[in-house]
Amino acid sequence: MRAALIGCASARLETVTAAEIASRLEAAVASDEAPSVVFGAVHADGPTIVRAAGRACLAPPRDAAPDSVYPWFSVTKLFTATAIVQLSEQGQVDLDAPLVTYLPERRLEKNERRVTVRHLLSHSAGLRSPNPIPWMHLVGEEGPCLDALTDRLLSQHPGLAFEPGTKCRYSHLGYLLLGQIVERVSGERYRDYVERHLLAPLGCEATGFQWRAAAASGYQRRAGITGLGVRWMLDRRFFGESVGSYWALRPFAVDGAPYGGLSGPMPDLLRFARAVLTGGQAEHGRILRESSVRSMLSPSRSVDGREFQFGLGWELGSVGGETHAFHVGGGGFRSEIRLYPGLGYGVAVLANETSFPTDDLLRLVVQP
Repeated sequence: MRAALIGCASARLETVTAAEIASRLEAAVASDEAPSVVFGAVHADGPTIVRAAGRACLAPPRDAAPDSVYPWFSVTKLFTATAIVQLSEQGQVDLDAPLVTYLPERRLEKNERRVTVRHLLSHSAGLRSPNPIPWMHLVGEEGPCLDALTDRLLSQHPGLAFEPGTKCRYSHLGYLLLGQIVERVSGERYRDYVERHLLAPLGCEATGFQWRAAAASGYQRRAGITGLGVRWMLDRRFFGESVGSYWALRPFAVDGAPYGGLSGPMPDLLRFARAVLTGGQAEHGRILRESSVRSMLSPSRSVDGREFQFGLGWELGSVGGETHAFHVGGGGFRSEIRLYPGLGYGVAVLANETSFPTDDLLRLVVQP
């Protein structure tokens, strides 16, 4: 059966068979690139395809399935950005207002130029970018509340590295601040807001911020610079047994849900992709206006008019002559979502090893 990876939007887009996709995934697993990989693709007006290969857990062995749950990590930032833009549509947040409008205790400025909400969304606030590897706790332990975590991290990494709006530097700290804005403005816990106003209308019933016993297990490669570095930086209690060429990771959760706390299966991630591709229309209601979606997928600009490679939440790029918007997540797992708006396609990959190379799979709808 032919997979729905063909679109009239581009004559260059060729058909890819479901068997070819499965073969690519099996090859990735066989070459030990990751214990398991799940690939998904969705067209704005057509069907969805999801294929899985490998083991969601190596010991005891458990096969990966199309509905296996994986952490999405930093892909969560897209949901945080969407929540902020929702609140802006309701008149509760002005994207160009200074941060202190909503968080009076957060007076962040450099050379008298203040950080705005838009700066946070586009990673142009000047916030520093500390390594988030230590920001985690084992499942069953109590993680810090959002306010306490943000207070601590900003005290450890004070000041701005550059004047807001003059350049971009990816920062998890900015999305912790955006999560605080969601809470202060909506009067709801960040997690509750996302579940009620995003996951529910999207129909993402298997996605949330809680660890699930049936979720895929995370692995870190034992050899290589990345593996040795993580082994050195991460507390030993997060490591389980060694299995083949991997260290198993014990079930853990990140501190700070707004920058990376969601976990879910591929079909739910594709529901989000389709909603963005269709201008904000979800299965159970609209999550954004079309104009808001366009603004999120458009390049942000510097104070002197230069285009950044970030929209609002989304990073922007080009492959095969097609522009795309994307976001990557990682940490014992690997996630990436990529949208090709001109073709009407969204593609995504989930794997349970940090360094799994996603690019070849995500180019399928452009360069099969």
